[in-house]
Amino acid sequence: MSYKINVELKDGAVCQMAHKAFNVFLSLDKVAKFKRSDGWTVVGKDPLINLEKGNDYPLVAERRTFV
Repeated sequence: MSYKINVELKDGAVCQMAHKAFNVFLSLDKVAKFKRSDGWTVVGKDPLINLEKGNDYPLVAERRTFV
């Protein structure tokens, strides 16, 4: 059974997404932050990892330069 990720989008919407949808939104730079077991991760500030190894969608966001 797959679980959903709590996500806050850059437009302020908060929702739950499946891994594949999350990876698509992340690659489109639409995700502001998402919840991990240890708290919220801010995209562009906190380090990102491959959330689901072997998935169908690459994490394009990993190419971004972090400031």
